[in-house]
This record gives sequence, structure tokens and C-alpha cells, in this order.
Amino acid sequence: MNDDATAADYNDPMSLRQLGIAADVLRSFGGSFGGKHLALVGGIVPGLLVTNPPEGIEPHVGTSDLDLLISIALLEGDTADYYGSIVEGLRSLNLAPDEADERTNKWRWVGTIETNLGSVSVIVEFLCPQTDRAGRPQAPTAGTPAEQNFGSSSEITALQMKMGHLVAQDTIEVKRQVQTTQGLLDYTFPVADLGSWLALKTDAIEGRSKAKDSYDIVWTIAGLGPEAAAERVARSKLLAGEHADETRSQIDKLINQFSTDEHVGPQQFAVFMGSDNPARDRRYALGAVNQFAQRWRQPRN
Repeated sequence: MNDDATAADYNDPMSLRQLGIAADVLRSFGGSFGGKHLALVGGIVPGLLVTNPPEGIEPHVGTSDLDLLISIALLEGDTADYYGSIVEGLRSLNLAPDEADERTNKWRWVGTIETNLGSVSVIVEFLCPQTDRAGRPQAPTAGTPAEQNFGSSSEITALQMKMGHLVAQDTIEVKRQVQTTQGLLDYTFPVADLGSWLALKTDAIEGRSKAKDSYDIVWTIAGLGPEAAAERVARSKLLAGEHADETRSQIDKLINQFSTDEHVGPQQFAVFMGSDNPARDRRYALGAVNQFAQRWRQPRN
């Protein structure tokens, strides 16, 4: 989906059956893999964090992309069997590296999966934390390559994410019943929790012009309830460990991106909604994040 897409453009069947496809992809990696060494991030997360949207909030507009953030252990090659099973699993689903702009993008695997409701186009993107040579997390620096191999493998790579190292400290398990290609299944998904996911999305807004990033943030905060969302981040393990200051800084940056209806957050939200009343949509986005901010900034014992 291109960066100019609006809610009306998200009519890919993957948007309706994305969790079932996600389960098919994860299960293809092998039973021993489980939820180890990876977590779902990106546009699939809101629908997993918000079980039942409150009355008045439309269902989340899904995504045709499946973003998987891999662990440093997998990245550094300490788990060769795991990344081997990933490649085998992707190929078993008839997925292959994306060929675009006269190059092979080994961090993005694409293809079509046949389901009982028809063919579904699938995009699986691999992301990873930025690390130094000793395997320690660090923020990307000028001149740092954007891609990194899985251990010694040359068949698959991952895109480095500035805040990717937060996800390993803030991953939860979410169980859902989903429609897979082999039938209904109760499946437990490894998911970036709200704190690390918001940190990633905050950088996404700053680093690219994709209106859905703001929509995902606003929908999730409103779906959880702004005050409940702020409390959830405040209770995160991230706020009790070595990444506390970094996490607080990211949340403050997010709030600043929604400071007024002229800021990029509300503006992008309105663009994505594509309604005939963009001023109303900007006010809605501003109100949701402002309520979140008020609770976030209240003193806690």
C-alpha cells in the first residue's frame, strides 16, 4: 500500500483475514519456534491490543503488510535453526523476496496464499534492532547500513529500527481465535505491547509520510480509552528498567506530534480518514491524544 493511501483504499482481503494469515506465516516457521525471537509490530498490532472497540469506534482498518521484528539473538546468529526454519516456512507458503527497483529486497517477502475464501496477497517484512558489533542495542548512526543479515544467512535480511530494542523488553502474548487456511484455530500471538509499539510509531511519523501511522495511533488510544492507554504505558516494564528515560522521551515526542490541529499527527489522521469534514477529524485526533497526555503527565506514586 502506498504512502498516500486512505481508509477507502484498504480493501485488500488481508485486512479482513490478516490474523489468520499471520498465524499461517508464524506456524510455517515450525512448532519449536513458538513466540521466541520475534514479535508482531506495525499495523496489525491495534487489532490485537484492542479486543473490543467501544461503541462508536469503527473496526480498525487492517493492513496488507505483516511486520515481524526479530530479536538480537536471532540477528547475531546464535539460533541458526530458527532463521533456517523461517526461510523454509516462507518458501512453503510460496513467498519469495520482493523484486523491485532492479534489486532483490530480502527483508520483504511477497506472494499469494490460497485460502477457502480466495487468493490473498501477502507481504511479510522483517525488522530488527540496531546493534553494535558486540550485539548491544544502539540507535542508528550516519552511514549505518539499513539492512542486516540474519546471522550467517545470505537469504534473508532485516531492516534496522531505531527503537527496535525496546520491543524485546515489552512483548506480550495475545490469544485469538482465527481463520487459518486449515480451519479455525486458537492461536497465541507474540505482540509488541503499547509502550514499545508507540515508540516505534512515533519514529515512523517522524521518518516517513504515511498517514496510516497517525490513524493507527489515534485508533489504538481511543480504542483502549485514552486514560487507560496512558496507564498501560506507565505500567510497562520499560518504565521500570534501563530504557525508562528513552521510553518517556518517545511518548513525550508522540504527544508533541499531536500538540495542535496543525501538527502532523492530526493532519495525517484527517488525510487518512478522507472524510468531507477534515476539521472534525483533526479535532478528534487531537482530543484523543490530549486526554492521553493529561493522564500521562499526572504525578504517580
